[in-house]
Amino acid sequence: MATIEVGKIAKDISREALAALEKTDTPALPPYYAMAFSDAARKRGSNEQSERYLRLDDESMREHRLEESFLFARKALNEYANSVGRLKNRENALDLSKLEADEISAVFADEIKSYVDAVARETRKAEASIGALEGELGVIEAQSFVDPLTRLRTPAILKYQLERILQIGLNRDLDLWIALFAIDDYAQIKEEYGYMVAEKILLFTAKSLLGTLRSDNRVYRYNEDWQNESVFCAVFNRADKQGALLATERVRSRIEASKLVYNEKIISVTVSAALSPHRAGDDEKTIRDRAEKTLSKALSQGKNAIIVYEN
Repeated sequence: MATIEVGKIAKDISREALAALEKTDTPALPPYYAMAFSDAARKRGSNEQSERYLRLDDESMREHRLEESFLFARKALNEYANSVGRLKNRENALDLSKLEADEISAVFADEIKSYVDAVARETRKAEASIGALEGELGVIEAQSFVDPLTRLRTPAILKYQLERILQIGLNRDLDLWIALFAIDDYAQIKEEYGYMVAEKILLFTAKSLLGTLRSDNRVYRYNEDWQNESVFCAVFNRADKQGALLATERVRSRIEASKLVYNEKIISVTVSAALSPHRAGDDEKTIRDRAEKTLSKALSQGKNAIIVYEN
């Protein structure tokens, strides 16, 4: 009897999920159905059913492993390139013309020359391979490391690109600012309206960022942790404080002025933002820590506002 009851609950939840998708004119694709099913199960107080039938984190874990694999491949390729460079330097350093005729036999000289020529050929082949691999990795990076929902760059790529940029700022301040944007009351909105509406708000926020900022200001999803999925990041490179602040304000005001309609109800969305500069010697962790502390301050002082880091 209990088994029959559990099966009936699952079917009822499934019907409610499909009805919710139809009401919002959302296609019943697996990710959307999964979110609608989880919403319906949560409203019934049936978390056990939700966990039994859904595994929402599997796809994000696969993406995370793919990103890690790419970064490992990039590191390995750099090591390969450095090794070839060192080999080429040693090849150039070996100059047979400096050897006196009586110091080396003609046969031995021919063997050395043959060896050097072989090393040179292999070095040229390696350089060609490195160029081809760099091109292939570039294509993978462009096509694979984009968040499937928002089409923004992923957190792993933010980390990797910051590490590269910050190498030139070890001894001086760079004209670089980081802005973090957090959707106000996102947890409450998600609790009240469910996953589908929360996802639409994430997509709306991402489009607002992309549509407001210049193309040279890169925009990223900031958190891999689903509990903090409502945070976005913009990197303003070659920008001063005033320019970064104006751009951040344009995003904040655009989101504030927009209204989302769900089931004939208007949902107001706002963001709190933090703006933090680069400091000489920053690495990827220190610059992000500074931005996160500034964002915490912004969130603690109210909503729909911008806080700029001050020394």
